[in-house]
Amino acid sequence: MATLSVHRPRWHACRFGLVACAVLAVTCCSAEASVSTGSGDGLACQLERQEWREYHAAFDAAARATAAEVPEERAAAAAGLAQQLLERTDNVTDVLSCNVGVIAGYYLLARLVSPVAVESLGLAGGAAEGEAGVAYRLLQLALVFIFTLRNANRIPEEPGRAWGVTEHAIIPAIMQMRRGQDLLLRRSLRRQVPIAPSFRDPNLRIAVVSICAYPEDHPLALPKLTPTNREAYTKRHDYANRLHMEPPIIGAHGLGVQHAKLATVLAYLQTNEFDWVAWLDCDSILMNMERTLDSVIYQYAQGKVDDRSDQQPAPVCGEPPDENHQADALVGEWLDSWISEEFRDASAVRITRTEEDAAVEAFAQQIGRVRGRLEGDDLELDFPDGPLKARIVWNDSEESIQAPVAERLEWENGAVWMHKAQEGKKAEPLPCREPCREPGPGCEADLLDPDVNLLITEEGWGLSSANWLIRRSAWSMDFLHNALTAAHVEMHLFGDQDAMILHLMNRQSLHAAETASQESARHDPIDRHAVVVPQFELNAYDSLNALTMDCDAFVEGDLLVTFPQCKDAEGCNDVFELAADYAKDPEKPLRADAGAWWMRREETPRWSKYSSRSSPALRIFGPRPVIREVFAREQEMRRREREGD
Repeated sequence: MATLSVHRPRWHACRFGLVACAVLAVTCCSAEASVSTGSGDGLACQLERQEWREYHAAFDAAARATAAEVPEERAAAAAGLAQQLLERTDNVTDVLSCNVGVIAGYYLLARLVSPVAVESLGLAGGAAEGEAGVAYRLLQLALVFIFTLRNANRIPEEPGRAWGVTEHAIIPAIMQMRRGQDLLLRRSLRRQVPIAPSFRDPNLRIAVVSICAYPEDHPLALPKLTPTNREAYTKRHDYANRLHMEPPIIGAHGLGVQHAKLATVLAYLQTNEFDWVAWLDCDSILMNMERTLDSVIYQYAQGKVDDRSDQQPAPVCGEPPDENHQADALVGEWLDSWISEEFRDASAVRITRTEEDAAVEAFAQQIGRVRGRLEGDDLELDFPDGPLKARIVWNDSEESIQAPVAERLEWENGAVWMHKAQEGKKAEPLPCREPCREPGPGCEADLLDPDVNLLITEEGWGLSSANWLIRRSAWSMDFLHNALTAAHVEMHLFGDQDAMILHLMNRQSLHAAETASQESARHDPIDRHAVVVPQFELNAYDSLNALTMDCDAFVEGDLLVTFPQCKDAEGCNDVFELAADYAKDPEKPLRADAGAWWMRREETPRWSKYSSRSSPALRIFGPRPVIREVFAREQEMRRREREGD
């Protein structure tokens, strides 16, 4: 049996039920109602300075306004606090003079802008639908300064109590709100022109940049595996491979690796050799050699579309049908293999649809009337003796892609139901949109928005600097220079990710909060030159980390897999090597358009070398339900061992 070693994050997502989360929110709010207005040492703030006294006064006014019933009073207090935060964070170095106070300011401002969303920890107030964009970014900014406390992502108890703020009111809200933002992103994606994963614009000059500067005797396998992986991918698509194996690193002389990525990418943009530069961390293994970076650029740097229409666009040609269409395909008569052949027709099971999504009802004399629903490629029916699952076997013919045809149901108990042929009945294919497969009419460079310069992903706690794409432009070079200055000169406690977040959303979010109305507070205030893309496109996690961090897991077809915090050679090298073997296997079975957003499904891998009994295979591929089962078994074994003692 496979066993899994977990690199646990320092803080786990709020796993409480709705009532428990609400109780936690009320507790936080109660603490904030008694914010200290004194100038004692408990605030950990240099209140002897005029500028911090003014900040404290604006904070106190905002704290009192959280109880105000007049919207104008709340708006005025929010504007005053936003202006003070703008002034105090303009000199980011000085934030350390009142760090917890600044964290509390962002949190309090988020509460004023979207009170229900923040106080429910992202469970209500439109947050679940992605309609609390300003508050979401303000909380991320609070988290950036929590990191600078270097206290295991915790706010020290005494100043936290004095300012009325706790990390437990910030981190779970971010993680919950991210789900809503991600849902909104994926819905809007359906209105974009679909781009095939093999799309290549030969006029685009693209460089792939990475730093793998490990010491020569370092035990990790990455310095041996990543160069070969990068070279194979870049050569296949005629990209420039710029992989740095040792210092000095171009543009980053005297910098640690923590800040070197910003300087290195900036240096390559300044050469004017490339239109786009892709930064990939060394621990990201490219898995789908057919997937191009051009396809990511053309898919997500498109001009904005009007997504207010209620009319849903047609599916993309080749897109697997949704669960309701799959449930429709189960309707009809099914012959039960456990019934003697001479009685099989008379005892046929009739499946019909119910009003619920993806739900069906089955009836036959031998089973009575039972209900169930689809779960991925399985059908689960609630029989009198308990629920039972069947794997749905679909017709794989090309004409059945848009109009699914279910051929048989293979039950857990060994029974097989065969779909009885229905004469004269043929499923009609759905109308569909052809994706762009090469530059041409409707798929030219004018599809792209010239103001989009950065494509970046989000993970469990917000924006990620692991893997991103940036276009050569004046904005991009200014952005990288400013982020590098913030991290390397102004705030040494910043990592590159913190500095990028600061310059992508601090000024933008605070200006939005100054004038926020109920309508405008819904929208994401991130810099208009940046576009957040789904995490799986550039930064899919190995399945184990995805499970613990509640974010996108690698599935077959994804461009790459990344391994956060996998730094132990004994526990990680087998995982890295298996990923590299998968990447270079030309025989791995990938469906047509594998890697496209419309084809993505988390399911049991089809690769012949996958085994659910292999710890490295489970770590990379999952699927997550299998990992959960392994964990449950291990926990049960430990429980029995403890009871035995």
